[in-house]
Amino acid sequence: MTFAHPLIGLILGKEFGYTAAFVIGSLFPDIDHLFILIKNKHFKFREAFAAMKNEDAAGERYKIPYTHSILGWLIFSGVVFLYSQPAGLVFGAAYALHLLLDIIDKDEKQLFYPFKKTIRGFLPVFSKYEIIFSVILLAIYFYI
Repeated sequence: MTFAHPLIGLILGKEFGYTAAFVIGSLFPDIDHLFILIKNKHFKFREAFAAMKNEDAAGERYKIPYTHSILGWLIFSGVVFLYSQPAGLVFGAAYALHLLLDIIDKDEKQLFYPFKKTIRGFLPVFSKYEIIFSVILLAIYFYI
């Protein structure tokens, strides 16, 4: 749901305010992707895209448990909440939506970290269904 996350943040921000908190919260869990790309020296766009699209073939995991888990959600949302309660609530809501959307994609994730249980959805990353969903979200954004 790569493109859907920021679009959902923009839609919610447009509808309720706190756009920055919604967008940052909806994107923040994917900060782990940057660390994995750098660690594996994927500096070229095509190479990075291919690795993220098919984690199994690349032998890499892009959803690390520190950011793609309920524990990560609680910690990072809590930090933002301590700084600003309204922004923390918005950030936390957007972060939770990100995690919920990620449940359906095929990438392996440990939502209940530190427990070892892994979850895999059914939707391939960067699939035509994800692109269709993103186009629908884009239309909603321009409509509201």
